[in-house]
Amino acid sequence: MSQGFYHTASHLPDNVAQMFNADLYNGDNNGQFTWKEMQHRVEGIAGGLLSMGLEKQQRVAMMSTNSPYWTQADVATICCGGVLVTIFPTLSLNEVKYIVNDSESRFFYAGSKQILEKVLSGWDEMPSLEKVILLDMDYRSSDSRIIGLGELIESGSQYMKSHYQEYEQIWKSLDLSDWATILYTSGTTGAGKGVILTHNSLSERVDGTHKYFVQAGHPLDERDLVLSFLPLSHIFDRMCSQWLAIYRGATVAYADSAATLMNDLQKYNPTWFSCVPRLYEKIYAQFNQMMAASAAKKKMFDWAYRVGEEALTYRRDEYGRYNMRQDYNLEARLPSGLRMKYKVADKLFAKVRGLFGSRFRFSFSASAGIDPKLLTFFYVMGIPVLEGYGSTETCSATNYNPMYAAKPGSVGPEANGSNCRLAEDGELEVRGGLFIGYLNKPEEDAAAFTEDRWFRTGDLATMDDDGYYRIVDRKKAIICLATGKNVAPYKLESKFTTSLVVEQIFVLGDERNVISALIVPSFAYFIDFYEKQNITYDRSQLIYTEMQGAQVCIGAGRDFIEQPILKDMIAENVRQVNETLEGFEQIKQYTIINHNFTEENGEMTPTLKLKKKAILEHYSEMIEAMYQREY
Repeated sequence: MSQGFYHTASHLPDNVAQMFNADLYNGDNNGQFTWKEMQHRVEGIAGGLLSMGLEKQQRVAMMSTNSPYWTQADVATICCGGVLVTIFPTLSLNEVKYIVNDSESRFFYAGSKQILEKVLSGWDEMPSLEKVILLDMDYRSSDSRIIGLGELIESGSQYMKSHYQEYEQIWKSLDLSDWATILYTSGTTGAGKGVILTHNSLSERVDGTHKYFVQAGHPLDERDLVLSFLPLSHIFDRMCSQWLAIYRGATVAYADSAATLMNDLQKYNPTWFSCVPRLYEKIYAQFNQMMAASAAKKKMFDWAYRVGEEALTYRRDEYGRYNMRQDYNLEARLPSGLRMKYKVADKLFAKVRGLFGSRFRFSFSASAGIDPKLLTFFYVMGIPVLEGYGSTETCSATNYNPMYAAKPGSVGPEANGSNCRLAEDGELEVRGGLFIGYLNKPEEDAAAFTEDRWFRTGDLATMDDDGYYRIVDRKKAIICLATGKNVAPYKLESKFTTSLVVEQIFVLGDERNVISALIVPSFAYFIDFYEKQNITYDRSQLIYTEMQGAQVCIGAGRDFIEQPILKDMIAENVRQVNETLEGFEQIKQYTIINHNFTEENGEMTPTLKLKKKAILEHYSEMIEAMYQREY
């Protein structure tokens, strides 16, 4: 990975490597770094680490939101032979202590003063920790345990004056088998596990991705720009955005926050970005709300969408795959009557495409399944959202829908240098670009691999005649009813992803006769709806929190969810979903709750996955009461 960085820096020294809002970083370098400038910064950080005694394969932890400093520290740590241990910036002190101690991290990058204070409050319980590096160029500390990024770079630059050849020897001599990073899984059923990724894991995946993109007809190069806003502490954005850009010489732009995404798309005009279904769902919901506000706009859009749906069939092949490439001349393939109507409709679609910037080519969707209807909406608009599949253990995507043959409802064929197969019970197994094991967990290692070293993903899947895979659900998530029927909760939950009235849903029914659910209403939608309908409720009971840089309502009083109109609208939503399900899959009972499942209350992981065990424990009385009702 170190050689990949230096190859780009030497070949494109004056190209822009990083772009960011300088106001958030005290005007640092006027908001951008060329590859030459980034190399200088990386070497200053690496020299600082080496001057403090970092030795090959020793661990350095990182707890920060996305920033140009995150990437610089990542590259610097890896180039001086260290192993970067990533920590989600929202994790609790107990989780931080567990990761630092389990990985025996010597140094710790803190992305903010709040994170710094958190680390210092648990300092005595992390015996391996020697120094915290605050990612602030202007910070100066009188505490010997802390050093600011600017101070570190100053000492590192001095160190490099007499040790540069030693440093060069280190990064040039790194072997593919050397550890590069450790990422801890979210732990939906227990403590997180440290996933060890080597230089081979990362380079094999990024090289495989490049080759697959060339084959798929949409290669990346130095003319491209990626917008980074998903947490770099997770493998998805780190590989599919940051490291892919580094390898191909593309520019990385850093969003101010996830909440400023739409503005940042306009400001930076990325050619691609990585995203999760929840954000696509929000874009879709907001657009629908905007159209519903005007009867005339809604009528016009409904007509245009019907035209777009008909036109979309001319992108589809006999396997149900859509060609979403920019050079695919759709209009030329349309009958004359439809072509004329489509030209009118596409003027509206162009406004939607414009929300993604003027240079947008495609975006990834992963981390969870995306509703095929939602993908179809974006395809009608002419927006290529390409779904893939991967995990921390597989070092990002092993499957991916190519732009020329994207199939909604599928995660695509095997891709990016990986091979896939299905076990007898339907579990997806993969090889190529894998982790080498879990840190300090030999028993987990043995269970993770087959005898011939294919990784057991833990996901049930199917494969169609075209070689495209579809994820059914996690093996551990499958609900086993008392009747002997098995239900995949994802199938039910995914049907609510585009709902205007339901924000979250948790489906349950293990060893019960029927399926039931806990439902969180969309507080934002109903707050707006109540205001328009002059419906009163106790506003003092509304609970707000900052989420990805925006104030979001995550709870309300009982009177809010007891409003008859809210109950009726959710009941109608459940009824409509049940009509699409088999009898044994249908939601027979549900309870509306007045607060979100959140990471803070221990019911959600940093990657937005619901923690089944925690939710079942927290709501056990409510669940028992629900099953006492007649159905």
